[in-house]
Amino acid sequence: MGAKSTDFELKTWDDVDKCLREIAECELTLGNIETDLNMTINEAKERAAKLAKPLQARVKALTALVKAFAEESKGDMDGKSKQLNFGRVGFRQSSSVNIPVKKIAAIIKNLKEFGMGHCVTVKEFVDKEALEKHSDVDIAKIGASRKVEDKFFLETDKTKVAG
Repeated sequence: MGAKSTDFELKTWDDVDKCLREIAECELTLGNIETDLNMTINEAKERAAKLAKPLQARVKALTALVKAFAEESKGDMDGKSKQLNFGRVGFRQSSSVNIPVKKIAAIIKNLKEFGMGHCVTVKEFVDKEALEKHSDVDIAKIGASRKVEDKFFLETDKTKVAG
């Protein structure tokens, strides 16, 4: 009994081969559509970057001027900021913790030692690739199982269709 589709029924391997050809043709066309789309997106990004570059440079320059003026005129501010017609300028206190890369191991040890273990994060996960190398018995011992199935595949030969 043949496989049915809304268009036709496959009765022979020749029918399957015709389907593979049509699939390959569709895949080639889809590839061309995707290529055209990516080219259009890249061109749009380049145009936007060219338009944005002088504006970004102007914003950066004006921001530097405003910052310099604000630093010289801190005394004129109401507290740490000053409200103007077109916005507000001011200073916010910010802080960050510097953790030297070379000292990470020692810092983690110290955090645990001084009761600050909650400041250490550990990400645990099951490495399925490593587990795959173990026997079914070992996998079952830990409460997992191996699933083995035949999965259908098809490979089209686009070179024969495109050529």
